[in-house]
Amino acid sequence: MKTKQMRLNPGILISKTIGLLLRLMLFGVILATPGYLFLSNFAVFEPFLFPLHYLQGNVRHVSKHIIVGPYPDYGLLANLHKRGVKIIISLLDPRLIYENSLIHREDLLAQQLGIKEYNFPMNSGQPPSSPLNAAALHDIEKIIAINPRTTVYIHCYLGKHRVGDVVTMLDSEPGHAALGALASTHHS
Repeated sequence: MKTKQMRLNPGILISKTIGLLLRLMLFGVILATPGYLFLSNFAVFEPFLFPLHYLQGNVRHVSKHIIVGPYPDYGLLANLHKRGVKIIISLLDPRLIYENSLIHREDLLAQQLGIKEYNFPMNSGQPPSSPLNAAALHDIEKIIAINPRTTVYIHCYLGKHRVGDVVTMLDSEPGHAALGALASTHHS
């Protein structure tokens, strides 16, 4: 008995492969679009994500004129304004779509309250000595030095990790020695 060998036609194989890749790309776009829309509008959904709020750190004074904590909603911003905060320093990174959305919301709220805002992005996954984080720490130090009697609120999203790096930097500066007790516990 003779068996017939099937020959694969390279043209058909390429055509089917390209068709499959196009379907997979379309399927990926369909799946990715809701995720992108959610993340790019994170500021809209963020107030309703209660589990994230339980992870946020507390608002705390680290010196007479420096307060640190988590991303501020309107209520917290209004409270900080009443407490004399004139400058907000955000450590959120606008290259991250969900943090960019939060930065835009914070800009609007700060403008409504007449609070000056600066954004010095830091990456919580990198050490303070990384180029991005070192530049941000340098800029924060300059703003504080230029405004020594102005109350400043410094925040990242959770108010723990990136803020902790700022507190550690400030504690290492002779003019900010009063921060010592907090700097050693900022990651707890």
